[in-house]
Amino acid sequence: MASIRSLTIFIGLLTQTVPTVVYAQWQVYVTRSLETLIERGADVYGPVSSPMLMSVIDVRTLTSPEQPEVLDSLIRLEGRIHRRGERGSNLWHDQPTLRSMYRASEVTGNSKYAEAADAYIRFALANCRKSNGMLVWGSHIYWDCFLDRAGGDRDGTGPHEILVHQCSWENLYRINPEAVRREIDLIWKWHVHDHATGRHNRHDDAQPGADFPFSGGSFIEAFAFLHSVIPNDSENLTRAKLVADWHWRHRNPDTNLVAFQPGNMLHEFEPYQFYGSTFTSAITGPHAARLLHSYELTGDEHFRNAATSYLLAYDKHGWIEDAQTFVGMLNLDGTVTTAYDAPADYHSQLPGQSQEPDPGYSVPPIGPVDIWLTTIFPLDFPLLTAQSSIYAYELTPEEDAETRQALLTMARHWATVIEAAMPPETGRTFRKTLEKALPDSHDIGGTYAANYGRAISFLVHLHRATEDTKYLKLAETLAKDAVDKLYVTTEMASEEGQRKSYGIFKGHPAKPYYESVDGVGFLLFSLLELSAPADNLGGAF
Repeated sequence: MASIRSLTIFIGLLTQTVPTVVYAQWQVYVTRSLETLIERGADVYGPVSSPMLMSVIDVRTLTSPEQPEVLDSLIRLEGRIHRRGERGSNLWHDQPTLRSMYRASEVTGNSKYAEAADAYIRFALANCRKSNGMLVWGSHIYWDCFLDRAGGDRDGTGPHEILVHQCSWENLYRINPEAVRREIDLIWKWHVHDHATGRHNRHDDAQPGADFPFSGGSFIEAFAFLHSVIPNDSENLTRAKLVADWHWRHRNPDTNLVAFQPGNMLHEFEPYQFYGSTFTSAITGPHAARLLHSYELTGDEHFRNAATSYLLAYDKHGWIEDAQTFVGMLNLDGTVTTAYDAPADYHSQLPGQSQEPDPGYSVPPIGPVDIWLTTIFPLDFPLLTAQSSIYAYELTPEEDAETRQALLTMARHWATVIEAAMPPETGRTFRKTLEKALPDSHDIGGTYAANYGRAISFLVHLHRATEDTKYLKLAETLAKDAVDKLYVTTEMASEEGQRKSYGIFKGHPAKPYYESVDGVGFLLFSLLELSAPADNLGGAF
């Protein structure tokens, strides 16, 4: 109890941020947040209660509002409010939170966090299915806990789309192996529409579509995982390598840069052709991270070699030494993409034409990278690319000293960019729009929980690789800022009827909601990493 008291919570004050003068051990913020989620954030709505965690929780009442205020959602989610998971729970967006729950039980010896995670997964795998058999999760659909059925895009009948996040397949499989085998087999059936070339589609319609690298990476990882748990399996390894090779085969062999969407070269619509002929860090961020994890799962060097090649190509052509930053977009010949290369419809919204672009939707990430991203699924992933660079370093054998040094140099470049962008603030691309939706955000400062989490995790890993305390201090500075701006304590009656103080992280400093889509799970996991910087926990992916 002493560690809890060290949080110096002012009992009797509602939604009071933890004082900046005294900071508890980082893991205490995590365990208190998880306890709040388990006790006050589970599904107690609708006819059927379940152990699933609600996606939106009002930190003032610790309830999930049936109609939360819109606030920044239309900007962060690019007009797709279903990505928020209002009224419901989304197993895909909760993947980093579940990883945090398992880790919290490991370090505390208290099994309640892992047991709650198991219960959540068990219920979701048993109950949350589409008509085609696929899970109700991802960026289009979720489980509506008020109605106890699928909700979201097209009233819950929308696409199955999993992307960006690392899935805790091992825990899902431990709990329900049959359900996981079925889900991954259906990924092959519905998402990989060309079984000869590996061309894939982010949507589950078995048709040509958007071959996004960050959804393709999730498919590769799923097949790699299934290969790792089925004795003498070769089929799933073949599937994983085939999908990975869809992008790999379309790289420029002179630069190793690959298009964001190779399939778009066949499209008649000019903007689509543009994305089929240009590189963005969606390749070196989520795609490379999933390739690297697939290497860990299978031991097949093809995955690691592809990821490393993409990363080093980006560092070679995308790092601008004079400006000490990366650019967000490159032509495949290695030249920097400019506004003149983009379709005319985009020109008025690009950094080269306006110092403060104010688009209503994602546009080409032309110009210097924007570290503190606003949207959840942009075309550029600078922080995730930073994480992938140090991840690749960790997985490269010591005998390959040249590659290791090159990856470490790249990671240091990213640390330079992150430090120059501190303290965190609203990213430039959507600044005007976001500050209109969240008027207090300009004065409060700070960024989304996911941005804090990814940056902290990266710096902890870089510290361990270099033994340079500078990076650990930067991580601690970011963690303090996150606690100051996001951590909230609320006093109310407990289940036993006694007054109790609850702690939880908001998704953004200028709004009163915990939101899984804002990446609180990444922040929780990164704080567990910061609590044990000598241990490699795998990263907040």
